[in-house]
Amino acid sequence: MLYYAVFTAFAMLAIGSNGKPTISKANEPKRCCIPKQFSAQISTSHGVKLPDGTITASYAYYNFSYDGNRGMVGLKGVSFSIPDQQQSNLWIIENRNDGQIYTIDQGSKQCQKSQMPIQPLSCIPGIQNTATYLHSSTYGYGDKQIIGDTWLVTNNNIVNYATVSRDDLCVPLSGHIFLPSVLTALTTTDFTPKIDDPSIFNIPAECQNAV
Repeated sequence: MLYYAVFTAFAMLAIGSNGKPTISKANEPKRCCIPKQFSAQISTSHGVKLPDGTITASYAYYNFSYDGNRGMVGLKGVSFSIPDQQQSNLWIIENRNDGQIYTIDQGSKQCQKSQMPIQPLSCIPGIQNTATYLHSSTYGYGDKQIIGDTWLVTNNNIVNYATVSRDDLCVPLSGHIFLPSVLTALTTTDFTPKIDDPSIFNIPAECQNAV
């Protein structure tokens, strides 16, 4: 369970530059950067091929907070493995300053420390410089609607189809991320442009000696 949980924290922000500029299309929307601070609810699904060849999958939902000023990402929620539906209460902390991800099983109080697979960026340089605009769609109904713009962003071996809101907030609405041996889909709801609970970034005692 902990092996593929570590991909959740960085997947939401795994939108980087591959250094290959693209030509802007005449009808593409304005390129944007995600907020420096926000909280949201996210739901994720993962498919992973483990080093021994085993295929595993999971579905999870989390309270998510991002603080770009401090370089921290925090998640707390529930993950279900598929197909056995094993449930784990997880707390994930990503410290972008030292490149570490801490994944805590809150039931067993076990902490796993791992290195971030890539270095996510507080802005979205891919959408600023190297992303390819694909299409737009409308979210909501009636007079409660927002437009989401979908971009194809590649970064080395990572491919991300990322959808962000077209308003000034540039909310990351969804992502479909493809890494070697890992597939991830992510949806964002209940966005607020602030940190709901700053303690979500506090690394607990059980992680101090984690390896």
